[in-house]
Amino acid sequence: MGDDFFAGRFPFVDLDSGGSVQGLTKNIADIIAKLPADAKIIPGHGALSTSEDLKAYHQTLVETTDIVQKGMMSGKTLEGLKKDGLPAKYKSWGEGFIKTDFWIETIHKSLTMKMK
Repeated sequence: MGDDFFAGRFPFVDLDSGGSVQGLTKNIADIIAKLPADAKIIPGHGALSTSEDLKAYHQTLVETTDIVQKGMMSGKTLEGLKKDGLPAKYKSWGEGFIKTDFWIETIHKSLTMKMK
């Protein structure tokens, strides 16, 4: 899966080269729909994984994007969103290469680019 899948961690999304959090989320959903239930998945970062691990990753992408988007719609600034952070269940996700604040910033920037 290369850099499309960081097992149990927030991913790096190369927004400057045309990537988007929304595109990554859609691509992961498309892969899940075609994946056999017993598939073994080699992530770009992390341990050998299962389809359930990939589903958890997808759910994290969906939920964290939703949190940031709702905050933006309620008028919160990027700094306000970072200050609020994400729910405690995502604490370990921000302990990898991409820290929680950077992930929130990535989502925010991706959503902002979509609106333009």
